[in-house]
Amino acid sequence: MLILNINGPMNSGKSTVSKILVKLLPNSTFIEVDDLMSDEEQKKLGLSLKEGWKERHKRLNEKLLALKQSREYKTVFFAYPIADNTYADWKAMEDKNTRFLNITLAPSLEECLKNRGTRELDDWERNRIRQMYEEQYQNRPYSDFIINNDNQTPEQTAKIIADFIKHALSDKQQWLHLVERRWPALLNGEKTSTLRLNEGFVHKGFLIYKDCPKEQWMEVVYVTHVYYVPLEQALEIEGFDKHTPDIETGLKQIKAYYPDITLKTPILLATHLSVPETKKKYAKQVKEILRSEN
Repeated sequence: MLILNINGPMNSGKSTVSKILVKLLPNSTFIEVDDLMSDEEQKKLGLSLKEGWKERHKRLNEKLLALKQSREYKTVFFAYPIADNTYADWKAMEDKNTRFLNITLAPSLEECLKNRGTRELDDWERNRIRQMYEEQYQNRPYSDFIINNDNQTPEQTAKIIADFIKHALSDKQQWLHLVERRWPALLNGEKTSTLRLNEGFVHKGFLIYKDCPKEQWMEVVYVTHVYYVPLEQALEIEGFDKHTPDIETGLKQIKAYYPDITLKTPILLATHLSVPETKKKYAKQVKEILRSEN
């Protein structure tokens, strides 16, 4: 079973995307957290705002455990702004038959402050959104996948999430080709990311680089973060070096391979530990992976 949380700041599109996603994921169910306890019940119980969310969290965990035990669904998911304690609770539900994924919707602050559909934000909601961005709800370190959904329809965002989940849950070892000229940077630890445009997904975990085209060389890295964001944002996340000192140079370099790309083009960015860091931290696993491939 997959337990899935759609994370993100208030008004980022979590509920809207989730209601579309339930139609794309076979044998799935969506838990509307607000339905677990109404505002009226919260008032009757005399609970503060913080106490109300704590009670909803408790009821959500109870429902998740019951559904996990029943094995009625292949995927159970909900939309909840994640924090350290909630992540720990849901991650602890993993076992040999259960996975937990946290996917974050991360529109720009400007987009998130706009009225969406029939919803009109009040001053409290706008201030809370700003506070959530300051607290980095849009960029949680324990997100399995972070999506900037500024320029996508909810349907497009839901489709991207469904495709990512399919890849992330695959038992196949993920790997990528790497051209020969980039191997020195990979081996000396300079290369710690990969950009992909319409070339499939990468997920957190071990990734094999193979030389192109002979596939005689192999190195293993550990993917730590995965983003689906405009190229301009991807270049900023990746950072700049002597080879790519600014966004304009980065765009020029990438245009050599993707002539039609612009700074607004959505692109997949996966950041990973360097080869030396991966070997040091995961020595046993790296040996096993390479042994199984040879």
